[in-house]
Amino acid sequence: MSENNNWDVKLYIVTWNVSTKFPENLSLYKLLGLESSPELETDLPDFFVIGLQEVNSQPQNTLYNLFKDDLWTQKFKELLKERDYVVIKTEQMQGLLLSVFARRKHLLHLRQVETEYTRTGLGGIWGNKGAVSVRLNVYGCSICLVNAHLAAHDHMLEERINDYEKIVQEHKFHVKTKEAIFDHDYVFWFGDLNFRLTGEATTSAEEIRAMVAKDELKKLIEKDQLLLVRREGRAFQKLQERVPQFPPTFKFEHGSNDYDMKRRPAWTDRILYAMKENNYRNVKLTVEQTSYKSHPSYNISDHKPVTSEFTIKVIRKPQYSGERFKTNHYQRLSYRMAIANGTESYARLNSFDDLISDLVDAGQVYEDTTERTVMFKPIELWLVGEPNQIEYTIPCGFDEGNADWIGIYREDFTSLSEYLAYEYTETYKDKQHQMNEQQQQHQKNTRTEKLTFSENVNLPQGVRYQLLYFQSTGSRGVTGLVGISNTFDVEKRCPSPSFDDID
Repeated sequence: MSENNNWDVKLYIVTWNVSTKFPENLSLYKLLGLESSPELETDLPDFFVIGLQEVNSQPQNTLYNLFKDDLWTQKFKELLKERDYVVIKTEQMQGLLLSVFARRKHLLHLRQVETEYTRTGLGGIWGNKGAVSVRLNVYGCSICLVNAHLAAHDHMLEERINDYEKIVQEHKFHVKTKEAIFDHDYVFWFGDLNFRLTGEATTSAEEIRAMVAKDELKKLIEKDQLLLVRREGRAFQKLQERVPQFPPTFKFEHGSNDYDMKRRPAWTDRILYAMKENNYRNVKLTVEQTSYKSHPSYNISDHKPVTSEFTIKVIRKPQYSGERFKTNHYQRLSYRMAIANGTESYARLNSFDDLISDLVDAGQVYEDTTERTVMFKPIELWLVGEPNQIEYTIPCGFDEGNADWIGIYREDFTSLSEYLAYEYTETYKDKQHQMNEQQQQHQKNTRTEKLTFSENVNLPQGVRYQLLYFQSTGSRGVTGLVGISNTFDVEKRCPSPSFDDID
């Protein structure tokens, strides 16, 4: 944590075209920058973002993925659960796969999570090319993560540019003021972007390989199509990229580090970023790219994976109620009002509200209403085979979604999709038409609600559980985890003795 309530958040991003291969017998420690044992690791990232292309999407695998995580997500999850990471969201469109992992301690500070996809293959009909994305708020700042696979082959530059434009135009989210990709505070765009090297007629695959062997990468990167179209403002002009200092990542012979001379080697696999540094009046956002490299030891594919680490600044806003603000800052307010009185600046400081605005602009206080949390009454015991009633408190000003729900999870859950049972809450909006004005005003204040889970919920004994409250707008809508209960045990009540059991 840094000063002035600003936090540094670290992201580790992976992009890899896996050429329809499966991760069997594959160690992923080095790819994620991890040690073989969690005890040896320090300063782990807050988020792992895994973007894959050409994941095997045969019909039988697609059917399997409806019921379980795909094999790649399972592999990453097995590795990261030992380090207390949780899968926040996974989105797949045919061979494009994007998974976002977060450290458990951040879960209640991730809001308005939403996924989207855009097909660009066959003019937008087919999903073998295009983009999948996840957008979310992290401690109040908005982040958009885009995994893309653009048109292939040297001569298809215009198609790649068109793919980019189509994704930017058609990617639409349902969060107000953040409907488009570049409306967000931070954007990370990565994938097999398929940009090749210019000079196809004058620079052969063998000549490119020779330049790589001589470490003439600076000379070679000047022929990079992505670098050129960004300079010309034709595509990706809103994004930045550190110039790659690793060899071209495509195309290799499967199982080796030798280039396949059927294709001209190129930097097809890239990670770019964008930031709106002045999006807030009190804080200047920053992004620092601390690494950008390829991993040549992985040779199951004809592409080498590429990773990049980023440190971004987010805004950790303290919670202040009006009364608490008056109490804690009375002396400061009185002093500043006295100074302001009789000066030219007093014209705009002639009310308490104006002075609050002035303090907000000075970065001294900021109430973040988006991080209000639902509090559960402690659960002592869950009785198997019986209805179980829970209680939770809705905070003042909390905006319930149209499809809020509470799920039951194992204590050691590794994905937000691993609920064992759930119940929808009775939202304020559903009941509003039945209330009089006084009741509606009461509902806007802090209040306690009750919810009963059916006796049909069957939880195995010997395991501890938690309840999670999700603020949700419904199918494929905006979702956020806003409440986590204490852990609790489950038991089956012993039946009462009958007369026949008594001697």
